[in-house]
Amino acid sequence: MQVYTIKVALRGISPMVWRRFRLHGDTSLGALHFIIQSAFGWNNEYLHSFHIYGEDYGISYDGGIGFSDNPWLITLELFKFELHDRFTYEYNFYRHWLLDIRIERIDEPSKKKTPFCLSGHGMPDATKYDETERTLDLMQAIAELDETTTIGDIRVFIEALNRVRFNRHQFNHQLHERDLTVPNWSQGLA
Repeated sequence: MQVYTIKVALRGISPMVWRRFRLHGDTSLGALHFIIQSAFGWNNEYLHSFHIYGEDYGISYDGGIGFSDNPWLITLELFKFELHDRFTYEYNFYRHWLLDIRIERIDEPSKKKTPFCLSGHGMPDATKYDETERTLDLMQAIAELDETTTIGDIRVFIEALNRVRFNRHQFNHQLHERDLTVPNWSQGLA
């Protein structure tokens, strides 16, 4: 089974908001949907769809778009992607978040464990100002530490910073705690 390195970039945003993933060919579209949701800080609140080779795919919800295929059975390897192939993912049809997905590399599987998310930058709707403010808040909290300060007190500031700045290590930790082969793997992910 092949291993794909894909780049997912949010269209029309400057500076660019993007992620680079290393995914096994048996990754389902259902799992990819939740991977993207988590990586971009979204909470699966809106409709979505993948557009691959002229067809639409996604998870069907009551009162939403219906799809004829089961997204947990459709895997990346079924599309027989070639190097530089592209497809899109749209999320939140009101905001029209459109992500361009490109196959950057195709490798044979190896026993070497690699990070799930290789790199990334930015968060949707977050500005450099937001990141600077959250960083300063964290630094101030650290500077004001005393014997009554707990890890939980500081964690609040770290989590606020992670909402406006992509934290690849935290994201990979979350993904490695989940089983990506089952539809409910996203429980508790956010």
